[in-house]
Amino acid sequence: MHRLFRPTCIALLAAAPASAVAQDEAFFFLVTSAQLACLQQNAEAYAPAEGQTAFVTLADCGEAPPAAPADTAQFTTPDISLFDAAEAPDAVVALSAQDFTCLAGLEIPQSAGLLAFYPERCDVQPR
Repeated sequence: MHRLFRPTCIALLAAAPASAVAQDEAFFFLVTSAQLACLQQNAEAYAPAEGQTAFVTLADCGEAPPAAPADTAQFTTPDISLFDAAEAPDAVVALSAQDFTCLAGLEIPQSAGLLAFYPERCDVQPR
């Protein structure tokens, strides 16, 4: 039994970095250029206080400021799927004050397809 312990531990440790790399992919929101432009144009109305997060339903972008998180949680729940087979724009985005500051200076590509908005690195890329 002890003879197998060391090789098994070495094999498990060797496999660990590969799984860590797979989990280290950058987080992004999938949006259209019109949706991202709407968020950019309404940043002042939507930006939350420092340390808080604004949840914006993209279909309602530009119509009204997002509801407070507690109110949203009590009365509605967005239809969010973590694993979507087809690429479609996200229904809801969760952005911080820093994310809205990033959006203010971001150049948005005017493409007909979808865009990946990476809030952590303040970048947007066509998909």
